[in-house]
Amino acid sequence: MKRTVTIMSIADVELVKAGIGREGGMNVKPLPLETDIPGVILEFSWNAYDKGYATPRHRHTFDQYRFSLSGQRMIKDGFCEEGECGFYPEGVYYGPQMQEEPMVGLGLQFQGLTGIPYLTHVDLRNARKALEAEGGTFKEGIYTRVFPDGRKVNMDSHAACVEYVSGKKIEFPEGRFEKPIVMKPSGHPWIGDRKNPGVEHKRLGMFGGSGVRLTRLAPGAKIPANHMDDAEIRYLIEGSIKYDGKTWQGGKTKDLGTYMYIQQGADVGEITTDTGGMFYVIELPMLADIEAERARSGSKAQPRGEMAAAK
Repeated sequence: MKRTVTIMSIADVELVKAGIGREGGMNVKPLPLETDIPGVILEFSWNAYDKGYATPRHRHTFDQYRFSLSGQRMIKDGFCEEGECGFYPEGVYYGPQMQEEPMVGLGLQFQGLTGIPYLTHVDLRNARKALEAEGGTFKEGIYTRVFPDGRKVNMDSHAACVEYVSGKKIEFPEGRFEKPIVMKPSGHPWIGDRKNPGVEHKRLGMFGGSGVRLTRLAPGAKIPANHMDDAEIRYLIEGSIKYDGKTWQGGKTKDLGTYMYIQQGADVGEITTDTGGMFYVIELPMLADIEAERARSGSKAQPRGEMAAAK
């Protein structure tokens, strides 16, 4: 199957209310991200947190990137100022979060290096509805249920939904970092691209199968058409570009910004700019690595988490 490039304006994506039992309001614009690998799911979205949004201290079975477009992500062990990016690895505690002001950002959630399959927000929202129908309640990020025999359960709302979907007790992988990592672009110099004049990068960090950078194009610069071995998410946060015969605007609001997703193995057309522009980029070599691993083992459809469990 031929691999493709997805590009769209954030203005064309529907804004929906989100949340799985967290306190306060959160609205998101979910962006299409098809890995083309059976069992491997990633979710990328534009997110707006209201004042009062809160989560308890918790951890996940997946990896997560958060980039602050405007405002501060007010969370302990991972506090992000505007323009900063946080990496929250699987198995590592962080939080609590309490938004004393609104914040807008970009978020990617995806399976970590241990290969535990990622559950989507649709799965988790359905689980919350089912748990509520069974008599459970969600408040301040905690799921509570009192059973007829008097037994009481209190647990993180996300973990409760994960256990409901999986049908088994959640097991967190060992964290490969002591705490979340916050990347501060202001401390990184711009490094000129070796091949393309007028193109510069700030390589903020690589974390196993993924990494983050900023890429800046000067007015009149271009990135020639090329073949991409590895997948990338590119979000245009400043300026404008021309791609596939159309001008695409950068920005940080629900109406201004351009999303670009390049599948591993895709051919990408030429990118030019009259005004200059800057991309926030998430590199995803993990996807081609997973495909190569499956090709070597002869398993093309089995999720990595199931493969690991079978060993």
